[in-house]
Amino acid sequence: MTSHHTAASPTPWESLGTTLGFPDDDQEFWWKTTAPVLGKFLKKANYTADQQYAYLSWYHRYILSSYGPRPEEGKERTWRAQCTPNASPFQPSWNLQNNKSTVRFTIEPIGAAAGTRKDPFNQLAAFELVKTLKRVLPEMEDSWFYHCARELYVPKDLINIMLAVKGPPTGPKPPTCFLAFDLSDGKIEPKAYFFPHIRAWNMGITQGALVINTVRGLNGPKINMNAGLDNLETYLTSGGPVTHRNVEMLAIDCVDSLRARAKIYVNSFNNSFNKVKDIYTMGGRLQDQAVLDSLAPLAELWRLLYDMPDEGWEDIELPNVMHHRSCFVFGFEFKTGDVWPTTKIYFPMWHYAKNDQQVTEALSAFYAKQGWSDLSRSYADDVGEIFTEPEMASSAGTHQYLSFAATAKSGLYLTMYYSPTIPHLTQRHTPSPVGEGNPMMMMGPPGSGPPLPLRVLKAVWPVLKWVVPGQI
Repeated sequence: MTSHHTAASPTPWESLGTTLGFPDDDQEFWWKTTAPVLGKFLKKANYTADQQYAYLSWYHRYILSSYGPRPEEGKERTWRAQCTPNASPFQPSWNLQNNKSTVRFTIEPIGAAAGTRKDPFNQLAAFELVKTLKRVLPEMEDSWFYHCARELYVPKDLINIMLAVKGPPTGPKPPTCFLAFDLSDGKIEPKAYFFPHIRAWNMGITQGALVINTVRGLNGPKINMNAGLDNLETYLTSGGPVTHRNVEMLAIDCVDSLRARAKIYVNSFNNSFNKVKDIYTMGGRLQDQAVLDSLAPLAELWRLLYDMPDEGWEDIELPNVMHHRSCFVFGFEFKTGDVWPTTKIYFPMWHYAKNDQQVTEALSAFYAKQGWSDLSRSYADDVGEIFTEPEMASSAGTHQYLSFAATAKSGLYLTMYYSPTIPHLTQRHTPSPVGEGNPMMMMGPPGSGPPLPLRVLKAVWPVLKWVVPGQI
C-alpha cells in the first residue's frame, strides 16, 4: 500500500519571493525576515487571498529597499533604528475591535549613508520613499509631509556647523522620521512621524512649542485645527502630569487635508492610574461620552496588566524604570473643525511585563471581559504562530506598545504594536533597573538651548560657510 503525501501549498510570501526575486542580498534578507510576519498578520486578520498577494507585492516592490543595508554579524551599523526597542526598522501592528481587525506597519527608512558624514541624522531615505510613493499611490497627499520636514528636520546649515566642529555626531541619536501604512479595504494610506528633538534644542524652545506651531502652520483656507490645539495648550499649562516639555513626536496623515489628522504625542513617566486618566481626559475637560464610557474598561485593563491591591490602587505609581522608552505615551489627534482632540493611551508593554506570555494572557482576559469571545480564544495562539519565538514564555519584547482609545464611531478599540526578531540585529528585552529621576534625560540633547560656542558659530556661519570645506 502506497501512501501519498500532498505537499503544502506555498504561502503568498514564499510564492512572491520565488516569482519576483530580488535585486540584491539586502532586499532578500529583509523580505525573508519581515514578509512572513506581515503575511501571517494579513491571514490572521482575514484578508482575502487576493488582498494578501496585492499588499505583499506592493511591499516587495516599494518598501524593501528603504530598510537599507542588511545587518551582518561582526559588521558595525552606522544607524540604529529606533522604530522598535530592539532596533528592528519594521514594526507591524494589529488594530483589534470586536468584529474587525486591521493590519498596519511602520518602518524607519534607513539610507545607505545614514549616520555618516553624508547623512548624519538619517534624513534622506524618508524623502526618497515619499517621492516614490507619491507616484504610485494616486490618493496620497504629500504637502503636509514637506511642511513638517521643513519645520522639524535638522537644517543643513546646523549639520554643517556640527560637522565643522567635531565631525558626524556619535552615540545615541533621536530618530528623524518614520513612515506607516494602514492596509484597509484594498487601499494603502500612508502616515509620517517626525521627531523634534534636535531642531527644538537648536532653537532653544520646548519640543511642545515647536510641534504645536508646526501643526498651526498646517491651517489654511479650509483647514482650522486651532480650537483643539488651544485646548491642548491650556491643559499642558494647567499644572497636570505633563507639559510642553513632554511632547515627543508629531504624526500626520498623508491623505486629503480635509480628512487628514495631525497627532501630537506626549510622554509621561512615574504613572499611576489616576495620572493616566487625568491625561486621557485632559484633566476632566474632555467630556466625550465614548471616552467617559471607556474609563471602566481602562481600569479593568490596568488591573489585568499590573499587580494591584484591592484598595487604593488608583494612586499607586508604577515602578520608575530607568530607560528612555519606559514612558507611557499619549496621543492627541486633531482634525479640522474639531473643538477637542481625540485622545489615546499607549502602554509600554515590554517594560512592565515579566514575559510575552503574561501579556497575551492579560489581553485575552481583557478581550473576554469586553465580550470579544473569538478574539479572546484565538489571540495567544495567533501571536505564537506569527512570531514562533520560544523566548516569549520566558522574556518580554515581542509586544511593544498597546494603544487604548474609544470614539463614538468606532467604540472601544485597541492596537497592538510588535517588535519582531531580526537575525544579527535584534535581541530579547533585558529589564532596565528601577531608579530615581527622569529616564528621558538618558537620551537625546538637553532641554536647554545649544551651548555658547555653537550659538556664536551659527551667528557667523553665513560668512564661514563660503570657506569651510567638507560640507554636505
